[in-house]
Amino acid sequence: MLTYSFANLQGESMYAHLYKCIKNDITNGVLHAEEKLPSKRTLAAHLNTAVVTVENAYAQLEAEGFVYTVAGRGSFV
Repeated sequence: MLTYSFANLQGESMYAHLYKCIKNDITNGVLHAEEKLPSKRTLAAHLNTAVVTVENAYAQLEAEGFVYTVAGRGSFV
C-alpha cells in the first residue's frame, strides 16, 4: 500500500503533495508500468484523507500521462 506523510506540506495542498509523491514513485521506478494503483477510496482511508484528494491527484497524473484508468477495473501506471 502506498504510504505518504502530509506532515510538512509547507503551504502545498494535500492533493498536490500526493500527486508529487506518486509521480516521484513512478519516475524513480518504485511503481512500475502496468502496476495497479489502490482504489481512490482505499487509498484515502489508508492515508486518512478525503476521497476528493486522491481523485484530484489521480486526475492530474492521468492528465499528464503517468496513469490511465480502465472503467470498472481501476487506475494503472
